[in-house]
Amino acid sequence: MGSRMAFLADDKDDDIALTVPRSLAPPRRESVLDRDVVSLCSRQRQLLEFAFRLADNGHTHVGDVIALSRYTLLDLADGCDDLVEGLELILGHLGLALDSPVPGWQAPAPDMIDAQLD
Repeated sequence: MGSRMAFLADDKDDDIALTVPRSLAPPRRESVLDRDVVSLCSRQRQLLEFAFRLADNGHTHVGDVIALSRYTLLDLADGCDDLVEGLELILGHLGLALDSPVPGWQAPAPDMIDAQLD
């Protein structure tokens, strides 16, 4: 009986997975890494100034930010742990973590960024 129940549970999991709309699927990893950090944090007012500070220090994209350590981010946030935790939460929802550089990733060319802003 136990194996029959496990089989039924597996069938239910498959049914649930098939009914999830495609729009709820996580975005492609490359598109997330290429996203600029200011637009990533734009919906949370408390993180927006921190995002501009990151960009001013050359960490303009998500791919740049996830390569940083928590210690470096705390330094850039003037020791404000809430800012770093807020950013970690956003990155966590995207399946990313701090201190995890992506080998081979390069930031988009500046002319591509200008086109996104227009």
